Amino acid sequence: MLAPGTLNLPSYDFVLMAIGLLVLAGVQWIMTSTRWGLQLRAATEDREMALAVGVDERRLFTQVFALGAGLAGLAGALQMPREPASLAYDLQVVAEAFVVTVVGGMGSVIGAFVAAMMIGVVKAACVALGTVSIAGLELVLPKLTLVIEFLLMAVVLAFRPWGLFGRPVAPPRAARAELNPLPPPTRRGGLLLAAGVAALALLPWLAGDMAYVLVLAVDVLIAGLFAASLYVLMGPGGIHSFGHAAFLGLGAYGGALAAPLVAAVLPGLADSGPGGIAGILLCLAAGMLLALAGAAVFGFVVLRAAGVYAAMLTLAFAQITWSIAFQWDAVTGGSNGLFGFWPQGWLATREGYYWFVLGVACAGGLLLRHLMHASFGLTLRMVRDAPLRAESLGLPVFAVRWTAFMLAGALAGAAGVLTVFAKGSVAPDLLAIPGSVDALVMVLLGGLQSLAGPWLGALAYTVGQDFLARATEYWRAAIGLAMLAVILLAPGGLTAVRRLGSLAAWRRANEGRAPR
Repeated sequence: MLAPGTLNLPSYDFVLMAIGLLVLAGVQWIMTSTRWGLQLRAATEDREMALAVGVDERRLFTQVFALGAGLAGLAGALQMPREPASLAYDLQVVAEAFVVTVVGGMGSVIGAFVAAMMIGVVKAACVALGTVSIAGLELVLPKLTLVIEFLLMAVVLAFRPWGLFGRPVAPPRAARAELNPLPPPTRRGGLLLAAGVAALALLPWLAGDMAYVLVLAVDVLIAGLFAASLYVLMGPGGIHSFGHAAFLGLGAYGGALAAPLVAAVLPGLADSGPGGIAGILLCLAAGMLLALAGAAVFGFVVLRAAGVYAAMLTLAFAQITWSIAFQWDAVTGGSNGLFGFWPQGWLATREGYYWFVLGVACAGGLLLRHLMHASFGLTLRMVRDAPLRAESLGLPVFAVRWTAFMLAGALAGAAGVLTVFAKGSVAPDLLAIPGSVDALVMVLLGGLQSLAGPWLGALAYTVGQDFLARATEYWRAAIGLAMLAVILLAPGGLTAVRRLGSLAAWRRANEGRAPR
């Protein structure tokens, strides 16, 4: 028996503390006192200049990757006596490692150590304090352990967008060739688009008795709309997001929570209830408004940071949103979610709901096609490629990027509402990190060179995942190998080769034309 107030600390914890301090000292010495560390810092800050003075950056960054992988392996081996290995451990550790790195400041080993200590102490304090009362409000601190590191990151980056020990990120020098403005839409492209939509409209008759084809087609269209919303940020906007699933979930919960209100407004009408055409349209508007409001709040903070700091802020807000949905049982149903949302009337058939989803997806795609080739899209790409020049010309840089952020959030919210009525339910898993990862994979798989990229990426990823999951029990490994093959054979995505060819032809056609 331990005496009251006695601290029981296992000897292995002292071993971990000692090893951690030794690793910290070793990495800090390598980064500050060796020629290799000097070359690494030089190549990180200015690759072109480091290459000009003879630094072999490919070999250098291969060695950095090997060192980082070795340290990660050491951390995993040291952790195993404390908890068993699991398949879900990867996403948890990666997210926490990102948070520690970003809060401490990119490039600062000491900053990462301070951030890790701060997060660990705050987590322990939340568990030890339990429930506290603030101004008569009961606050259950142990529940915050699900998201406390992301709350800390959001607070730190709101005041210091470059982390505790980091430095402000310099604006990009110039635009890269692959991100140049896209050629204007052509008549041939419009005809191909119309033919593709017509073929999709005829799919229920072409599929025949294969009802599962329509179910899979609905999943592809919803995934395409979700990926297209992220493309607005990553492509024309140049904004990376690791938490885009937050807007998908906000839209889904907005539509689900609006369904009872719609039922009260439109009582007794099968075709106009919450699952009828009018009801789903009202739920769709409610979900898009909630997602747009969330994007307005998140974007106002996120866009004040830059680079990986902005991307990590999106992850922080997504995790905060997920924790609210997971723990707010009275409104969101907690971990069980909300269920019982099915289309009614003619939408209750597979064909009817497929045509409805196709219509919404086409409307979203055509809206993006128009905006990205209009003055807004051109301004957005200029802000992405030359922010200082755009600001010097008097363009509202922040307002343009904020508008794009809200547009992306609203479209993702529409995909969330469609998901609710396609699956009949909504749960917090819709806002989790894997959803954001899926969107990133679809966008990068299709490519950032064309508006068709996210749709093609969604088709390849959704259909490929479904086929491989039914073909082999090692489907996750098969998906990874397939993605690796695409990255190696087509680094710019599935649309890169065709898009670069058309871009070159457009440039050749316009060579020698003097501006009027």
